Amino acid sequence: MLREDMLEAVRELLELDAAKSTTLGEEVVSLDASRFCDAGKLNREREALFLRYPQVVGMSVDLQAGHYSTQSVAGVPVLLARDGDGGFHAFLNACRHRGTTVADGCGKARRLTCPWHAWSYDLRGALVGVAHASTFGEIDKAANGLIELPSAERHGLLFVLPTPGESIDVDAALADLGPELADLNFQSLHPVRERTAEVKVNWKLANDTGFELYHVAYLHKNSVGPANIGNTGLYRQYGYNHRMTALSPTARDIANAPDDNWDPMDYLQFIYNIFPSSGLVVSSQIVALTRLDPGPTPNTSSFRFTSYSWTPIDDEDARAGAEMINEFLFNVVLNEDFPTAARTQANLETGLLGQLLVGRNEPAITNAHASYDAVLATSKSVVGR
Repeated sequence: MLREDMLEAVRELLELDAAKSTTLGEEVVSLDASRFCDAGKLNREREALFLRYPQVVGMSVDLQAGHYSTQSVAGVPVLLARDGDGGFHAFLNACRHRGTTVADGCGKARRLTCPWHAWSYDLRGALVGVAHASTFGEIDKAANGLIELPSAERHGLLFVLPTPGESIDVDAALADLGPELADLNFQSLHPVRERTAEVKVNWKLANDTGFELYHVAYLHKNSVGPANIGNTGLYRQYGYNHRMTALSPTARDIANAPDDNWDPMDYLQFIYNIFPSSGLVVSSQIVALTRLDPGPTPNTSSFRFTSYSWTPIDDEDARAGAEMINEFLFNVVLNEDFPTAARTQANLETGLLGQLLVGRNEPAITNAHASYDAVLATSKSVVGR
């Protein structure tokens, strides 16, 4: 995003703040409780929105040449690797012999060796070693490498489509958001720490907690609330993706100051949703990457949170400061947003609360659910699932 665009965002937000208003949708919308409680719907969502759609699995800076990492994506065990030439690859994290996971965690390696029977693979997925090959029997090594998953690297982000044999089109999925992400220069980030948690909330309901600024001054009044002007934000769609822009109250102090006397990034926070369930929070201090995956039941989901610093973490003080921010933000979501949503989930499951209302001041929620519905309406089943 260009500086002039950021300046304009500050001006627009200050006008909304003065009017005690925000970007408004067309009407109040009702969401049926079954969206968050129906097991059949969850299965359709997992197929159409996660197994057949590109998922953000990290930042380019997370994976250096010769390194690997592992994670679960919508229940699929995924192995990410960057070979010695810098190529990014993704595989089903399953040995071709007896199927256990080849690697756990993350690290640097020339070969990945299965812990069960010591079959080994290089970082391009090729089967390069079979223990006691003379007694195992004849196999075609070339046909028994790791099962590759469609993957792509764009704008400093890593994407995986967790179904073998499918095609991946990240540019189409990002729509016109791609150039804006490219301008953010994520390649200059420095990873801080990754955190994960299992939460007792439907993935969409958990996602919705970050899709509006209405709650910030109330639920987060003692944490991040004072850093934001609650219920005041800009909203923009990019295909199925969207961006909210929030403003710091300190921007009121520079409302009449010449534009060249201040940096707009000091006052703005950009909150992106990359469809279906990845989030990016971008500010002058920190970038946070999140993803919510559906759990095995409608009332469970998996949350992944990774933060990054714009400045190098080259000494103990810098590391301690960056990790403190990581811990603080992760705990705001884990201890404030998700417990509140879990109480909503429990109420929905009684069958007595038939609908949830979404206000005109919460357009991101309305449009996110409309986007889910649009994809589900046109999706086909994944073959073999």
